[in-house]
Amino acid sequence: MNIYDVMHVNGDVHEIEGDFYQRQDDDWVFYADGTEVFRVSWFDVLSVSKSTMRPAGAEPVHELWL
Repeated sequence: MNIYDVMHVNGDVHEIEGDFYQRQDDDWVFYADGTEVFRVSWFDVLSVSKSTMRPAGAEPVHELWL
């Protein structure tokens, strides 16, 4: 599960928990466990990025540099 920061054009930032997101027509759609959990018009979004914060109790992510 990932956490995505969705920055809106009005300055609001929403944290969305999901497995992935994709564009459908004029929307960004976020999914968790195969179910749509959030939908927003791409006209209203400045950026989408993975959050650097992890939910409480989540295992740390280890990076491997080659």
